Amino acid sequence: IVLVQICVNIHKNVSIITEKYLKETKRHYYITPNSYLQFINTFSTILKSMKEKIMSDRTCYHSGLTKILEATSQITVMQNELLVLGPQIEKKSKEIEELVEKLHKDALVVEQVRAIVKEDEEIMAAETQTVEEYAQQATDELNAVMPTLEKAVAALDALDKNHIAEIRVYARPPPLVLTVMNAVCVLLQKKPNWTTAKLLLADPGFLKRLVNLDKDNLPEKVLLQLKKYVRMPDFNPLKVGLVSVACCSMCQWVLALDHYHLVKKFVEPKQLKVAEAEELLKLAHEKLTDKQRSLVLIEQHQQNLERSFGESIAEQEMLAARKDQTTRRLHCASVLSTALKDEMARWKESVNNFDQRLQGIVGDAFVSAACIAYSGVLSASYRQQLVNDCLKLCKESNILVSPNYSLVNCMTEKNEVRKWQNAGLPLDQYSTENAIHIMYGQRYPLLIDPERQAYKWISQMSGKLRQIRVTDAHYFRTLENSMRLGEPVLLQVVHETLDSNMKPILKKEIYNKSGQDFIRIGDSEIECNQNFR
Repeated sequence: IVLVQICVNIHKNVSIITEKYLKETKRHYYITPNSYLQFINTFSTILKSMKEKIMSDRTCYHSGLTKILEATSQITVMQNELLVLGPQIEKKSKEIEELVEKLHKDALVVEQVRAIVKEDEEIMAAETQTVEEYAQQATDELNAVMPTLEKAVAALDALDKNHIAEIRVYARPPPLVLTVMNAVCVLLQKKPNWTTAKLLLADPGFLKRLVNLDKDNLPEKVLLQLKKYVRMPDFNPLKVGLVSVACCSMCQWVLALDHYHLVKKFVEPKQLKVAEAEELLKLAHEKLTDKQRSLVLIEQHQQNLERSFGESIAEQEMLAARKDQTTRRLHCASVLSTALKDEMARWKESVNNFDQRLQGIVGDAFVSAACIAYSGVLSASYRQQLVNDCLKLCKESNILVSPNYSLVNCMTEKNEVRKWQNAGLPLDQYSTENAIHIMYGQRYPLLIDPERQAYKWISQMSGKLRQIRVTDAHYFRTLENSMRLGEPVLLQVVHETLDSNMKPILKKEIYNKSGQDFIRIGDSEIECNQNFR
């Protein structure tokens, strides 16, 4: 409500100033209700843009100050970190040296144990091979007699009842038959005589008893008794075969059994030695297995040490890299802190200035909007009178305004003014204020430019500028195309009266339709780009 009242009062004061201006200069300057609305609109736009710009600049400076303060605080943190990292790296180096020494010792132990195990493995392999060869030799010797025995058993198995009956018919058998039958009685552990022999021959399972005789479990006395018969010169299958076919087969069987036991008696000590050797080999193998397990455990321990060594090296490298990085950061932070020490004070001052401007932003925007909306045609003295009236009203209404207010300082920066001047703007303050009116005014400016200074400046600032004259045959078509494309247009040689179609453009009678801006000129609806000026 206070601002509205001030706006009304400044509008009235401007009317008074224009009356004075008319009396002194004989020039009319009309203040209309539309001028008041333009003033309000300009005030709202300037207030918003000024606030956004000041807040953006303040944020930049404040962020810079925050970064400097963070860097300063980090210097102490990094210094403390370096103090901690040094002893950690030294401790890790000692641990690595100890690990290297231990690895060297363990490597020697592993090589020694590995050599011992390898030697034992070679000895074990050689001894195992010797025992296997010895066992194979004994087996081969025993197996050598088996074909003869099997052949004799096959011969027995080939006999039938008729062959046995031939022997039984003897009342007084031939000597060779009796000798063979006595040997058979001895093997069957019976009394060796013809009576016993006849009883055995009468047994239907006699031959089966002979074939299935347990040859490996015959008592030693039986084998000693058997020697008496097998050593007889005539105890020969060929001679016996001349007397009896059945006794020939039984003679072969008896001799084969005797030979089998002779070989077995010779082989059994070897088998015992093989068994003893195998038992010793088993014990040696168990000892070797224990050594191999010990070797595996030692190798695993060495691998763990190597893994710990690798991890310690990686940790040391990480600590060293961290130390280097912290040192570089500390150096950069120190350089930044030293280099920006003076800037820090200036930035603090800038932030404070922005805070002050934010406090007086409403008053600054109000005075600036009044100057831009009302003082375009006024000379420098009348403009200053308008500023003084605005400042007085703000003071009376307790609205803060920046100290030493001026339109140039409030609406521009020095580098921006310098850029305008480099583009051809005259150096005086009045020309700078005119440039502000053009850049920030809500209406399209009408320039009286007999020396073409404004023309030069606008041409340099606008880049791609469409230049048309009201005397051109198709200037309005060019104007419409520029509106569509958003290009700036400079309309020159303007008369006191303009084409009525210019009225909607100058008044900016823009309306929105389906999300797009349009201006109606006569019966045509022209699309209007926001960049059009």
